Amino acid sequence: LAAVAAAERRGGSPAQVVSLRAALCAAQGDWEGAIVHGERALALDPTDLAVRRLVARGYVGLGRLEKAMAHYRALLGMDPADPLAHEGLGALLALSNPAAAGPHLEAASTPLASELMDVLGRAGDDPAHRLAQVGQTCLAHGEPALAVLALEWALARRPAYAEAHALLGQALVQSGRSQEGLEHLEEAVRLAPDSALARSLLGLYHLRTGDPAAARPHLEAAYDLDPDNPALSLYLAQVYAGLGQYSVAEVWLEEATRLAPEDPAVWEGVARFYLDRSMARQGLEAALNLLRLAPESGVAQDLQGWAQFLSGHYPEAEGRLLRAVELDPSLVTAYYHLGQVYVYLGRVEEARAAFIRALDVNTDPVLRGEIERALRRIAGR
Repeated sequence: LAAVAAAERRGGSPAQVVSLRAALCAAQGDWEGAIVHGERALALDPTDLAVRRLVARGYVGLGRLEKAMAHYRALLGMDPADPLAHEGLGALLALSNPAAAGPHLEAASTPLASELMDVLGRAGDDPAHRLAQVGQTCLAHGEPALAVLALEWALARRPAYAEAHALLGQALVQSGRSQEGLEHLEEAVRLAPDSALARSLLGLYHLRTGDPAAARPHLEAAYDLDPDNPALSLYLAQVYAGLGQYSVAEVWLEEATRLAPEDPAVWEGVARFYLDRSMARQGLEAALNLLRLAPESGVAQDLQGWAQFLSGHYPEAEGRLLRAVELDPSLVTAYYHLGQVYVYLGRVEEARAAFIRALDVNTDPVLRGEIERALRRIAGR
């Protein structure tokens, strides 16, 4: 944003300046700013599809459905086959007019649209249940703003709906509204203390905010209620590691792989657990199991490459990490890991290029900080 302001002072194109400001505000989750600058950009160029799509998402983020739908309809007026516009409009219509949503979701044919069609087809006549299912689906597909809308509507129809409170809590946390999210998560447990969903989401909130002691009773209760869910075992492993009880953590990791020995997601969780703690031997073993199950996964190649690096196998690490970015050019951690391999091998310019590529595709502020520190270190060499 500072660079854009400098460009504006030096006579930069007004249309480019406002469109960049809109995109940067959206990347920060500042939907009001994104809309203000996006609407200015559209006044200068009404045919800018990317900006109009961004403005539509901004109105969704602020809960202004009519405005959002108007922009999605404008997008379809310019490109009647635009799948993302059909998806966005269909998802919003699913909240209030499922019959009208169907044609748009069918035209979109995206993973989110297809699953929403399935939800609408089996949700029954209870609007609160339908809206909760829509919210859960949006949440699962990385659309927390849509999920918040659907779940708030569900609770307006059934205020004591524990599952909707739990899912809304998670959606709010993912939208950057953590305190509001925590209130809904706690309300869900109060309403339904024997709900595995409510217990697990509240426990996961405490785990991710760095309080494993607060997470433990909720995740243990969730496991007692749903003992066949391997994700709960993975979470409990993190809890006990956070409490310094690594032998207990390893028991929970073994339980996760016992429950789902052929599930790549479980082996990914186990590999990350060990590699995040620089436990190279165990991490390499878990990464090998993940690679066996998902050989064409960029994530699997990345974790295997990092495990090889931590084990001292540098040429093998480089090969795996290059394969990871070939399979998934947007995989930030693979570029970051590749840069660290090159630093260790003394190939500074290649390391710099890998780190800069990681910055180009990264939006995680914690990882971004690590990458920037790595760049500063090699700049001082």
